[in-house]
Amino acid sequence: MSQGHGLVVEGVSKSYGATRALTEVDLAIPSGAVVALVGHNGAGKSTLLRTLSGAETPDEGSISIDGRPVEFHAPGEASAAGIATVYQELSLINELTVAENLFLGAEKRSGPLLDRRAMDAEANALCAEYGILANANSLVADLSVAHRQLLEVARAIHRNARFLLLDEPTTALEQSQIDTLLDLITRLSKEQGIGILFIDHKLDEVFAVADHVVGLANGHVVLDGSAATVEREDVIEAIVGAGQDAHAVASGEGLRSLRAGRAAEAAARPLVFSARGLAGNGLNGVDLDVHAGEVMGIYGLIGSGRSRFLRTVYGAEPMAAGEMQLAGEAYRPARPSEAIARGVAFLSEERKSDGFIPQMSSRDNVVMPVLGRFMSAGMLNWGGLYRAADSVLANIPIRGDVRQPITALSGGNQQKALFARSMLQSPKLLLLDEPTKGVDIGAKAEIYAIIHDFAERGGAVLVVSSEEEELLAVADRIVVFRNGACDGKAVPEVELSVATLRRAAWAHAE
Repeated sequence: MSQGHGLVVEGVSKSYGATRALTEVDLAIPSGAVVALVGHNGAGKSTLLRTLSGAETPDEGSISIDGRPVEFHAPGEASAAGIATVYQELSLINELTVAENLFLGAEKRSGPLLDRRAMDAEANALCAEYGILANANSLVADLSVAHRQLLEVARAIHRNARFLLLDEPTTALEQSQIDTLLDLITRLSKEQGIGILFIDHKLDEVFAVADHVVGLANGHVVLDGSAATVEREDVIEAIVGAGQDAHAVASGEGLRSLRAGRAAEAAARPLVFSARGLAGNGLNGVDLDVHAGEVMGIYGLIGSGRSRFLRTVYGAEPMAAGEMQLAGEAYRPARPSEAIARGVAFLSEERKSDGFIPQMSSRDNVVMPVLGRFMSAGMLNWGGLYRAADSVLANIPIRGDVRQPITALSGGNQQKALFARSMLQSPKLLLLDEPTKGVDIGAKAEIYAIIHDFAERGGAVLVVSSEEEELLAVADRIVVFRNGACDGKAVPEVELSVATLRRAAWAHAE
């Protein structure tokens, strides 16, 4: 569809260094149609979205609107061309009102003054039209996630968007809220003629609203067909297949062979952590056991509840139902400090935003969770504290000066400093969320060695990763999260491969 009414991508490729994120991608979003874009974690969906939204510039290929070539070098240029993007991480400002968010950067004026009356009237009308339970003067912070999502869409359409790009918009919503959003998507496309790109991994939602389905795998289009004729199994097969070898990374295969049989050994060891029927904040029933000396891998699609589970175990998110046990005793932390006191350490996926304090040295970041151990009569034993930190740091290969601000280190060395902090806590249970995100291959190998050493000394590990090869390399057993639930049954050892993990994750994405 190089001619006609629509947003068309032809032959777009994008690389980041040696990594090829997109390869000669063709995609058409006709006006008045919903095109679903599906693909596994890392397939290239986000890169394509950023390219269409102006956040990235393609290395090759072209983008056109209604047959007219366009080039975007910033999101504002895409917005001016009629393309609006609603990301999974919402961009609303919580401290501002509904009206202020709707008109931010496009305020109405009456002479030199803001016309607040006109903006409030339009904001109230939009809230009514989109079913947002708020008014113009409501703080966005007081809105539910679902209504913030609707407000993002309302803001995009209110600014005369012709094409709407939605990135996993239903991830944080309840079923009734999902139904409302899907109905809105259908109405926007059919009644207002808006072309919509709908990125989603839940196939029932895809087939509920999509006119066309495009599948990405490893940066290539592997499926392109009408939603009315394409079979769901064909969608899954296109995503899962992707030419993946069962054991794609030689180093991972070597590590796995070294740990052969460890799962059986761990099962005979004491149970460190267990969850039964765990629910709350998107979790819908999690059963899971991890033993001393075991690395338990947690796999699933983005939004499946993997990270929420770790944060719930750490006390950073509330637990609504179910029970947990730690070292044979009831465990229900209300906050992270309680988890730390009970012997649980956590490495966040986002180290820069909630992993460390940038202005502090690596060594000071390392000692923060254990300050209380070195406090006596209101005085801190700095000498003892730093000796303990240096003892741990001596066993972790950090390249750089740990007495300088932690931001002076590379990403891999920052992550290893955070591992040192966890080791200093002497935890029973180590929670790792994407532990090698943004680190190079050499640092990955060193981090795997740290994890294995901790397990060898009897520690229990729960590790979330979107990289199948990483879990195949580091984990003794792998369980799969689907739609906020996990039955605790490990994928059988003889079946473990990239393809079978993907199939297990997508099997209940319908």
